[in-house]
Amino acid sequence: MANLPFFVSGVRGGDLKTRIDSIMFGAVQRPVTMVSRLALAIAAVTVVMGPLAVGAFDQPAGITKAAFEVASIRRNVSGVMQERWPNPRPNGDIDVRNLRVSDLVQAAYRVGDHQVQAMPAWARNTRYDISARLDPQIAEASQPPGLPPTWALALQALLKERFQLAFHRETAPRPVYDLVMARPGGKPGPNMRPAEFDCDALKERPVGTDTRIACGIRQGPGRYLQGGSRLLEFTAILSRMVGRPVFDRTGLTGRWDFLLTYTPDSLLSAGEPPRGDPPNLFTALQEQLGLKLEATTGPVEMFVIDRLEPPSEN
Repeated sequence: MANLPFFVSGVRGGDLKTRIDSIMFGAVQRPVTMVSRLALAIAAVTVVMGPLAVGAFDQPAGITKAAFEVASIRRNVSGVMQERWPNPRPNGDIDVRNLRVSDLVQAAYRVGDHQVQAMPAWARNTRYDISARLDPQIAEASQPPGLPPTWALALQALLKERFQLAFHRETAPRPVYDLVMARPGGKPGPNMRPAEFDCDALKERPVGTDTRIACGIRQGPGRYLQGGSRLLEFTAILSRMVGRPVFDRTGLTGRWDFLLTYTPDSLLSAGEPPRGDPPNLFTALQEQLGLKLEATTGPVEMFVIDRLEPPSEN
């Protein structure tokens, strides 16, 4: 298979929804004296208020609402398939080219196509160009985990105002994949290793190569290159690649570097790829990364469109 050029897909740890595991613990029942009750009360206040006090000084509150200062929307009828996704410049300018409204909804609300229901047919076919400006002071603001980037918040506001977007969320059982370790002993594969660089501490990102990238993600047809990212970020992109939600059940923590090469299903003709080409995605995951996708069923949050209208252009 011929080498195909990458397109860069910027993904940051703060842009994705994090999951918090609960820790269950048991206690031996014993009589509680008055002194013990007082000590427990003091401890309870410390446990509850301590993290809040520390967080108030150490963790930024984050931005929950944002809007473009100016925004121009025009229909794209060029017929060219080249797309440009939102990527704010330091001055706050955002230039979107040739995207469908369904793409904009997925980008703004960080949902996969498999999660969206009742999307109108016109929104999956009509393409638009958007030129907008975001306040430079918040354009590249670092958001805490669980909050979307500021450009996504501004795009949400634009969709509601100009496209009359209204929606609701509901949870329903759907086919999903669990990402688990595939090798005995839970060892990663040959193309997966702990991250070499602390990307959060780097002011300048080292230059990457075709097989190694220090910080970030590069994705192209049949190739996925990751550097200094968490598995949570990989599962978010993997969900789009396989068309259903993927949940990380590997037990691996920290940040990882890896290269994944595979033959897309669209290029597979009769089960086996041509000699010399990489295997399909599922086999490549096991052989190169030591990871495996197991099909199962689980609750999935669905994004249901209640209203969506073509915008007035300007």
